[in-house]
Order: sequence, then C-alpha cells, then structure tokens
Amino acid sequence: MKKTLIRGLSLLLTLALMTGLLVPFSSAVEYDGVGDFTIDATAALLIDLDTEQVLYEHNADEQRYPASITKIMTALLTLEAVGRGELDLNTEVTVDAAALADITEDSSTAGLMAGEKITVRNLLYCLLLASANEAANILAMTVAGDIPSFVERMNQRAQELGMGGTHFVNPHGLHNDDHYTTARDIFKMAKEAMTHAAFREIVSTGTYTVPATNLSPARALYNTNALLTSAFYPGYTYSGTIGIKTGSTGQAGYCVTAAVEHGGHTFVSVVLGAQNPIGNNGKPQRKQFSETERMLDWAFENFSAATLLNEETYLQEISVRFSSQATHVVLRPTQSVKAMVPGTYDPDRLELRLNLRSEVASAPIQAGDVLGTVTVIYAGREYGTVDMAAVTDVSFSPFMAFVTSVNTVLGNIFVRLLLLIALALFVVGIIRRYRERTKEERRARRQAKLEAKMAFRQKEAEARQQDEALARQEKAQREQRRKEELLLRQQQAQERQAKRAQEAQERQIKREQERLQREERQRQLQAERQARQKEREERLAQERAQRQREREERQRQLERERRQREEERQRREAERRRREEQERRRRQEAEARRRRQEQEERQRQQRRRQEQADRERRRREEWERRARQAGQDPRSYRQAPPRREPPDRRPRDRR
Repeated sequence: MKKTLIRGLSLLLTLALMTGLLVPFSSAVEYDGVGDFTIDATAALLIDLDTEQVLYEHNADEQRYPASITKIMTALLTLEAVGRGELDLNTEVTVDAAALADITEDSSTAGLMAGEKITVRNLLYCLLLASANEAANILAMTVAGDIPSFVERMNQRAQELGMGGTHFVNPHGLHNDDHYTTARDIFKMAKEAMTHAAFREIVSTGTYTVPATNLSPARALYNTNALLTSAFYPGYTYSGTIGIKTGSTGQAGYCVTAAVEHGGHTFVSVVLGAQNPIGNNGKPQRKQFSETERMLDWAFENFSAATLLNEETYLQEISVRFSSQATHVVLRPTQSVKAMVPGTYDPDRLELRLNLRSEVASAPIQAGDVLGTVTVIYAGREYGTVDMAAVTDVSFSPFMAFVTSVNTVLGNIFVRLLLLIALALFVVGIIRRYRERTKEERRARRQAKLEAKMAFRQKEAEARQQDEALARQEKAQREQRRKEELLLRQQQAQERQAKRAQEAQERQIKREQERLQREERQRQLQAERQARQKEREERLAQERAQRQREREERQRQLERERRQREEERQRREAERRRREEQERRRRQEAEARRRRQEQEERQRQQRRRQEQADRERRRREEWERRARQAGQDPRSYRQAPPRREPPDRRPRDRR
C-alpha cells in the first residue's frame, strides 16, 4: 500500500513537472518603462541580494529537479557543523566504501577511493568545483553518521529557511522523482550559504590543486561554472562573477545559479531546465550560461542602483507637548532604502508617504523613539516601509503638562458653558439667601426638606421591595434554566462518551496494525543495523589500531619535545642565575664607591673646619699684637667687628 502511494505521488509530480515545461515564457514582475524579456529555460529568477528585490522571475515557484545544485545544501550543513565546533576544516576523513555505493560511472566524481584520507576542506573543493558526487556522500556520513540522517537534516534545514517547495532524497542531486525544489528556494539556500566566508572562497575559485593523499597523487580541480572560468566551456565568462554552482541531469536539464557583483550590488541568478542544442558550428550551445548572461545584461541595461531614502534625511517636524525644553521634534528614518529602479533614477518620481502615530507627540521623548513610518514609492511601485524616529531627546515638564491640561479643559465650549451656569446658580443662590432671612422661613424650609426626605425614603422602601420580588422571580427562572441546561449537558456528555469509546476502539485497532508494521520495519532495520554495526566495528578496529600507533608516535614525539624543553629551561635558569650574580656584584661595587665618596666628603668638611679655626686663631693673635703696639687693652679685640672670611673657592668633588 505504501509503495503504491509513493509511486502514485511520484507519477503526479512527474506530470506536474512535464506540464510546467509546456507553460509559455512569462515574467511575473513588471516595472514601468521596462520592456518584456523572455528566457529560454523552464524556470528562472534574478534577485538583488542586498535588497532581495526581484528583478525577473519565470516559473520561480514551480517544482523542478535541481541536479547538482543540491550540493549547496550539503556544503551549507557541513560548514554549519564546522561553525558549531563538531568538525574542523582540517579534520582528516577516511573514505568509506559505503559512500561510493550509489555513484554511477557516468556521474561527476573526483576519483576518490575507499580508504583514502582527505581533509574536510579538500572534500568541499571536490564537492563545489568538480561537483564530485562521492564527496557529497562522504561529507554527509562525516556530519551525520549516515546518509539518511543527513538527508533528514537537509529537509529540516530547508524548512527552517522557508523552502516550502523543496524535498531532498540524497546529498548530491542524482535524479529521483521525489528530489525537487524551486528557483526561489534555490535563492534562499544560496543566500544562506553565501554568509559563510569559506563557501564564498571556494565557489569563487577557478582552479584548485588537492594535495597528494595516501592513495592518490595531487589532483587538479577545475570549476564547472563557465561564467567564472573558461576551463571547461570557453567563451561564457562574465565580468563580476563570484560563484556559485552548476548542475545537470537528463531529467533536470542544464542548471546554474550564479552570483555577480555589479555597481556596488550583488545579484543572484537561477536558471533551471536549459537545453544545449547543437549550433551552426557543430558544437553544443551552453544555454544555461548564455541565458544567464542575457538575463543579467537585460537587468543592467534596464535598471540602475539608487538610494531612495537616506537614514540621515530629516523627514518631518512635529509639535511636542508637556515639555519646556522644545516645542517641536525632528523625525528621520531609522534605516536607508536602496533599490534597483527602472531606467535612470528621477527624484521627481519618488513619493514618500508619512504615517504619524499622532500629530502631536507627548514628552518625554528619547532619541530613537519610533513616532511613525514612511513608505517609499517610486514610479508607483512600493519599495519598502521603515520607521521614523526622533532625532533628539525631549524632557518632560510637569508644569507644562498642567498648563496644557488646563488650557485643553478651558478651551472646551461645554466646560465654559458649565462654568457660566454654575456662576449664575451661585449668584441666584446668594440673592435667595438674602431674601430668606427670617427664622420662620428657614424653619419652614427645613420642615419641608424633612418631609420631602421622609417621602423619598418611603418611595425607596417600596421600590426596594418591588426589586426584591423581581429578583426572587428571576432567581427562580434562572434555577429552572440551569436545571434544564444541566440535563442537556448530561445527555450530550453521554453521547460524547459513547462516541469516544467507539473512536478509542477504532484507534486501538489502528494502533495494533501500526504496531505490527513497526515491528516488521524494526526487524528489517535491526538486520540492517547489525550489518552496518559489524562493518563499523571492523572499520573502527582498524581506525583504533591506527590511532593507537599515531598516539604512541605522538607520545614519543612529546617526550622528546619535553626533554628538549627541560634542557632549554635549565639552560635559561643557569643564564638567569649568572645574570643575577653579575647584577649583585655591580650593586656591591656601586655601594662601596658611594661609601668611599661619603667618607672623603666628611674628611674634606673636617679639614675646612680646622682651617677656619686656624684662621680665627691667627686673626685674634694679630689683633692682640696690634693692640699692644697701640697701647690698648688686648681684650678689646672682642668688641671689634668679626672679620668676614672670603668664601671657599675651592672646587668640590662632584662624584
């Protein structure tokens, strides 16, 4: 039953694809002033990658066979595994014979052999340049353990990327009726893959040499993308091409998705189902490349890049309330809007539609607060809507908020009318009070008020009794309705219980059938797992032996390196001790010199003091001699002014 259903779905899909081949050429995107363009392929798409603006599409959402363009998803999952740390581009992989099982002789390969050791990086070059199918299987088994698990990841990732028209069966793209995608889904897949630097580097390489391995000499790989290199198909190279991938099978036709840089923008094109008819020169015409060139030339001739809205442009100034800091605030867009416009950009054809949340903004406002949106329209076509935000901060003022509220209230005509009525009633009340001055009148009024109050209370009591009677009546009615509803719900519950019992019995029968089917599948899977487990154990035993030898060799190498490091450390330690000893001796010598200099300085000072005392003694003796000669008392020299000695002019030791 299941096989019949699968065959039926495959037949329907094949019919749908064949029907799509008969649909006439048409473009779903129309631009004012741009002529029609038709492409000789079953599906095509051209998108500006920077803005995701669709310039041309033809059957972009119809399901087609992607052939080797499938390998973009295989490379994407591999690089994401590298990004998560599960793999490394330099990780060496041993080719498993199971990866070569479904590779036909006429399919594209890189000549990889079972037991050959090759890195993940070189496998990606084999996958994306030479379009090697066995490389796709090897990477799938390296990332997920086996190919079916990897295919499940491919389909899961496709759903995450929004590829609703895609279903993968294998990682290489060899034909299968259940293996299909759309031109728009291919763009989504290529866009995500181009975010990885390693992917961009590989697909932009024309020629690459894989180093020699344990089973193969160095092999040269040539990119199959003739828009990038003329290694296979000369005459189709296109200026600005930076990748991406080709693919072809008998059922899919000739396909290519390319990335081209032009005028500061990056464009991604997808062409599916092209044919290679024989030309007048007797050689095949590579329509997948020539039609891509025609589509790109048509786009570059009919469109030009333009910045429709700059994020630095001031768009609107709106009033601000509740602030004493500013009365207005300026708005500008939060981001620029760039697009490819038909023909030459004409500012007069640009229209900006502003949509403010309010004509007057309320403080406080912070720079960057979104206060509206602006829709960019050029030549009648909408190119995007972005937020408008405040340029500056505006603080809140409680006083201004109070003043604004009062002005708002007083500005209402009804409020003014109520104030006039209240004033009039107040005046009338004062006048009446002055007229009713006598005590009798006031007593009469009080009596009248008391009687009116009693009458009002009497009426309230009667009304309350009537309300209570009505409430009791309504309560009785509600109780009756509740009982009826309860009875109805019980009947419905019994019916639902009977229905659930019947459904449970049917589910039990269905589960029993499914259990038997699962047990059968489980037995088959168990047998397959046992076979794979046996192969894996043998392979792991060989790998463990090899790793053990490698570990022993690495251990010996590490031991040698450790001894070398220890000798180097001892040598550096001896050198350090020698330098420290030299530094210690230098410090001791410097300290000895300093002590000698201090001792010499003390001796010089002592000599100067001694010389000063000798001069003073000689001066005193000379004065006494002169005093005796003059017949004076020799003791009078004490009253004589002291002699000022000339300063010591001798040079000092400045060491």
